[in-house]
Amino acid sequence: MMKRLMLITGIAIYSLFAAAMLFNTGNADKPVERVSFKAYPSKPAAVTEEADMYVVKIVDKKIAVENAKTGEIIKKTDTFASILPKGDRALLSRGIKVKSDKELRTVLEDYCS
Repeated sequence: MMKRLMLITGIAIYSLFAAAMLFNTGNADKPVERVSFKAYPSKPAAVTEEADMYVVKIVDKKIAVENAKTGEIIKKTDTFASILPKGDRALLSRGIKVKSDKELRTVLEDYCS
């Protein structure tokens, strides 16, 4: 019974695939338009580049958040940097620049959870 059901399902899937190939109404006859990426700016004109708001770094062997403009430590976590992999510690020792509150939450979740 199970083999019969699998056979019927396979035939149905094959039939649908074959029908899709036969009735493909794509634009196969039209040439492909080539577009250079240089023609488009890397960022939309309406979007302005945001300034860095925070820097996530190591302070007193723990992960901390610094205000990028004032240099003031605004949050110090309980997470010791020593538990992180060497590559992450290297990034944090240089400081990870963050542009928004949402991005800050994501970075802190990555390193402190």
